Amino acid sequence: MVFVCLLSALTTGCSSGSGGDDSPSALMDAVGHISTAGTKGAQVSYLDAARVRSLEKGDSRRFRAVGQAGRPLMTGYRFNAHAYGLDPAMIDTDVTNGYAGHWQGSFDADRVTAKLEAGGFARRAWHGETVWAKDGITLQVSKGEISFGYAGKDLSAVRPAKGESVADDPDYRALGDCLGDVYRVDFDGKDPKDPVRLSATGQLAKSAKQTSGVICALTDGKRTAERAADRLKSVIRQRAPRFDGAKVTVLTGDSPGVKVTVPDRPGDKRAGRLLISDIDLQLALSRL
Repeated sequence: MVFVCLLSALTTGCSSGSGGDDSPSALMDAVGHISTAGTKGAQVSYLDAARVRSLEKGDSRRFRAVGQAGRPLMTGYRFNAHAYGLDPAMIDTDVTNGYAGHWQGSFDADRVTAKLEAGGFARRAWHGETVWAKDGITLQVSKGEISFGYAGKDLSAVRPAKGESVADDPDYRALGDCLGDVYRVDFDGKDPKDPVRLSATGQLAKSAKQTSGVICALTDGKRTAERAADRLKSVIRQRAPRFDGAKVTVLTGDSPGVKVTVPDRPGDKRAGRLLISDIDLQLALSRL
């Protein structure tokens, strides 16, 4: 098992309440595979890998840092798809929770399980399902889905009971409404006692060349949200022209908070700078 250390997110003003549409977004549908019990002390990362592949047809280099499945940038590790006979192009949607994750796509299940067996994985029963286990790693494989767990996180972290997924958490749903049509999101760990109880960095793209980052954060009240907005605006002014074009919005509704969108600069060779290099805005929020 190979893990690689990594560095470790465009709309107008919005309310952080429900968007009024009963159908789940692609983001909420994906994080519905993550158990809220398993998120304590861990980050949740989502990637629409199929959409990234479509964007890469316009410019493949721009999405290398934030567009690879199995790479939750904020956790510092990645799950090695190649080790299990998987071409990342097979993965359409990727959601990870620290050391556990769930992929949706189109997989050669027989080939993958044969490689697991040849690699010393043992077939076991888990809640009436067949799983493969070795050295603390557990996988469940089918033609359309693969779930995995590692380092003490079994598949229960990505196979939540009804009503106990991240998508059922009002805070995550509020952030989902705030983030908009993202192709990637990295949620920070939730801490209800913190002034910023939950935040996320998302990636937006109108095209391969026209990309931006968005940070949404839920606070412990309206005053904290206003203070967060003032601090973000101060950083944007002080670091000019690095964050030129950024827009800060105070979120209203049942979940107060703040949102900032930042267009990527024309000369940027990579999308995702709010995660990779320009982290001043996240730092400003962490110091409230």
